[in-house]
Amino acid sequence: MKSNKKLNDGCLKIFRLLKLLYEDKADYSSVIEIFKGDLNEQSTNNIQVVLNKYMNALKIFGIKVVKVNNKYKLLNSMYFVDLSLEDLKSINILANSIKDFPDEDITQEITELLNSIKFRMNNKDKNTLNNLSNNTNYDFKFYYSDLKEQLKQCKEICKLGHIVYILYLQNGEETRCKCTPRDVIYDSKTAYLQIYDLTSRQNIEIPINNILSINKLPQLSNSIEMPTTVVYKLKNRLAQTYKIKENEYSTGHDEDGNLIIVNKNEPFDKLLHRLMRYSFNCEIISPKYMRDDMIKLINETLNNYKDET
Repeated sequence: MKSNKKLNDGCLKIFRLLKLLYEDKADYSSVIEIFKGDLNEQSTNNIQVVLNKYMNALKIFGIKVVKVNNKYKLLNSMYFVDLSLEDLKSINILANSIKDFPDEDITQEITELLNSIKFRMNNKDKNTLNNLSNNTNYDFKFYYSDLKEQLKQCKEICKLGHIVYILYLQNGEETRCKCTPRDVIYDSKTAYLQIYDLTSRQNIEIPINNILSINKLPQLSNSIEMPTTVVYKLKNRLAQTYKIKENEYSTGHDEDGNLIIVNKNEPFDKLLHRLMRYSFNCEIISPKYMRDDMIKLINETLNNYKDET
């Protein structure tokens, strides 16, 4: 019975060690805490002997562990993901493409994902992936790659916090605005500079490839600028079924049963086109110039359907 109890105790310690390793929390002191019952305080060499015994037990099951800066780390997983050749080709393409991504945060996230996948690959798949990487010469020409210098300039101007004049093309015509740059954002094909237009008090997204020039002013932007807020109401069945968006909240229903929505910082052009889809079930309450813009957009749409005969 004592032998079985000792064996079970050793297995539990192995599982506790594995838990720390998978959580990346296996620092030296935490590992020693697991095996303190096995240590002989009278022998200074006993600590390493005990650790080697358990680490060697992991090696028997194909689990490789390395000590880096007073912390133990797993080099491979206990279990492996079953990957086909097509899966490995896709992983290889993704690994080759991330160096061209303009967004550093996305690059970091994808790199972490790839490391997690590789961690769960068996040796055969790792060798296949390495061979694929060595025998391919992908040349990824992303849409953003032509905007590399402009993207860098826009990111820097956002960090400085100055008010700027931007000259850009809008509907084929040159437009100039005084604004505060906020951020560089991306969709599947276009990179935008998100700005706060100080004249119209609107958040605007300008396609970076449409920007002709950016001139920095000595004046710093006001850090306590009020966010752009649009209030609108939804009517009829839409008032009951509408799902609140991330940048919105509701103040409830009015006396007629209309749902009141408060929207903050959504770019006006996108917001207007979204609200247009709600047709007569939507009405902008404030600000007044947004109501006027909505009316203008509706009239322009109706003009497209006029019978010219």
